[in-house]
Amino acid sequence: MFGMTKHCPVCGMDVKKDTPFKRFGKSFCSDEHAQKYTDMQMTRQKDEDQGSGCCC
Repeated sequence: MFGMTKHCPVCGMDVKKDTPFKRFGKSFCSDEHAQKYTDMQMTRQKDEDQGSGCCC
């Protein structure tokens, strides 16, 4: 079924397009994985905001 399933970015499990667990435009297999992905994105953004430390 082309276009009917997506994959959870955390575990790779097939996820239906109409799943209630969505964050950042992505579909997740569970609320736990949606929250884990959100936490990873927040940590990543925080690290990027700090800069490299050499000049900035």
